[in-house]
Amino acid sequence: MELGLAGKVAIVTGGSKGIGRATALGLIAEGASVLICARGQAALDEVVAAAGAGAHGRLETCVADLTDGAAIRQVVTRCVDLFDRIDILVNNAGSARVGEFLKLDDQAWLDDWQLKFFGYVRMAREVLPQMERKGGGVIINIIGAAALNPRHSYMIGGAANAALNHFTKALADEGGKLGVRVVGINPGPILTERLLKMRTGLMPSAAAADEAFRKMTPLGRVGKATEVADLVLFLASDRAGFIHGANITIDGGYTQGLMG
Repeated sequence: MELGLAGKVAIVTGGSKGIGRATALGLIAEGASVLICARGQAALDEVVAAAGAGAHGRLETCVADLTDGAAIRQVVTRCVDLFDRIDILVNNAGSARVGEFLKLDDQAWLDDWQLKFFGYVRMAREVLPQMERKGGGVIINIIGAAALNPRHSYMIGGAANAALNHFTKALADEGGKLGVRVVGINPGPILTERLLKMRTGLMPSAAAADEAFRKMTPLGRVGKATEVADLVLFLASDRAGFIHGANITIDGGYTQGLMG
């Protein structure tokens, strides 16, 4: 399917690993120009190497701590300086810790929301005027199926994800006036470094971890980062031009409620 993303300019936060990395490489393959940001330069450089020589001049990096509003402004300014526009924002940076409710203090909540929730809010606030300046764009928030599946051991992340689902729909009302579509994606269990660390840290063996992965979804497997990236690319394209203000779940059937 021709997605028509050639010549578009995207920012992908958390673009050095997992879903962000797969999304950045997918956008490059479609002919877009991409600025990826993350906290570590070495991991960003690995993505550039993976993209190959064909991405020269179209894949740029920026080291940034997205808990810092000034760093967020720096990312947006760098993208505009390099490419003169921002057509696509993929908010993907950030995760929250697991833990028992009574053992997680205020600072744990504040620290994780600073990145996962406020990082998305601040990035969207900086990018929206740039999209308006060029006549429109698409903001895609990678959130998480924990928003729809409350767990006592993941209250911080689940609550942040639920707030981001609300934020996505509310921002869509604002963005629609400016020609900017806003969409959320709620991935379920996806085989990333983070999931591997979470599961293998609790499992006595790799075989036990594999078995746990099989039991996580009705499909009998966890998802791939590239499968989420494929959804991002579609939603970023004009093929998805009437999808707006939606939070779309991609989780292999993990969420069994009637919403999402």
